[in-house]
Amino acid sequence: MKSRNRKIEDLYLTFRNLIFGGLRPFTKTYTKEDLSDANIKNILVIRLDRIGDMVMTTPIFSALKEKWPDAQITVMANPVNKNIVINNPFIDCILVYDRENKHKSLNNRLSFFKDVRKSEFDLVVDPYLDYELNTSFITRIVGSRYRLGFEFAGKEIFYNIRYASNIFPVSTDKKHMIDYNLGLIGCIGVKANKKQPEIFLSADEKDNASRILEKVGANPENRIIGIHPGGNYESQRWPVERFVAISDYLIASYGIKVILFGGRDERSLLSRFKDCAVRKPIILEDLNLREFISVVSHCNLFLCNNSGPLHIATALNIPTVSTMGPTIPFHWWPRGDNHIVIRKDLDCSPCKKGICETHECMELITTDDFLTAVETQLKRLNIL
Repeated sequence: MKSRNRKIEDLYLTFRNLIFGGLRPFTKTYTKEDLSDANIKNILVIRLDRIGDMVMTTPIFSALKEKWPDAQITVMANPVNKNIVINNPFIDCILVYDRENKHKSLNNRLSFFKDVRKSEFDLVVDPYLDYELNTSFITRIVGSRYRLGFEFAGKEIFYNIRYASNIFPVSTDKKHMIDYNLGLIGCIGVKANKKQPEIFLSADEKDNASRILEKVGANPENRIIGIHPGGNYESQRWPVERFVAISDYLIASYGIKVILFGGRDERSLLSRFKDCAVRKPIILEDLNLREFISVVSHCNLFLCNNSGPLHIATALNIPTVSTMGPTIPFHWWPRGDNHIVIRKDLDCSPCKKGICETHECMELITTDDFLTAVETQLKRLNIL
């Protein structure tokens, strides 16, 4: 049964769709045929949400560059997710929109968008697939001849090239988020030869990661397993005590170097982990995001929940074992062959709730379930 808040949200979106839908006939639209002869020299991609979303967007950059090799590709990112696209060879410029600090005031925002508008982008791409209108407004404000985005609850009136996502009011396509992104640019005739997310590290970053590992007693040549027990929402987190049990077993049974990762806002979670652990893992909690990415690239296996770090590992081609709770599975399954996901499909799944009273879908995943998957990966990858 839907919650009261969900019913209100559905009513709002339906009403918005009716109002905005009435304006659609008055907005000029284009097709991929209109772009076939267009001189596209300056492209902006807007991605202002979470780390995992940016990771899922990376395949479109190489596709756009292959379609228009002489075009300058710019990404508008936030101060955190910009780290995913640093050193990306298919991106020429990164614009950082810091809504919480530098661009918090209205004047600073207007000044920022005025400067962006001066770039006179030929094409603006908004791959955000949800109901919020923030990036839709920005797409329209920065201005360009062609504005590409998803049809969703009426927000398509801000775009003049639209791609039907088929997820509003209910999802009818069981597609991965990467495939939605590639479908979006596909509607303007851009084909993607790469469908795997990518993150690019410099030689200096790799060397720095080696020094970090050596400093904490983990030679990069050793067998290393990373663990990240966190997650953006409480409902996405498997009980931390069970991650502790996995860590203790790996250290005791195989002498594997286990590295526990956590951000500055996850210190209480890491503290609980340390209090429960019989055998202490190596703990790295003060890394910036690029350092984290660099160190993870040295791991033989990464254990985690469904979160940004999982998708970072997949983009680095690091094998994983992960849990999945209330998340829509076909949207956010880790991309690639070297991944095992443990999930319990209940009548209420996927509820997409950030907080759950029972947390049943995660509580039902046992330590033995997870350990069996880890052992499978250890044998498959010949890590032992």
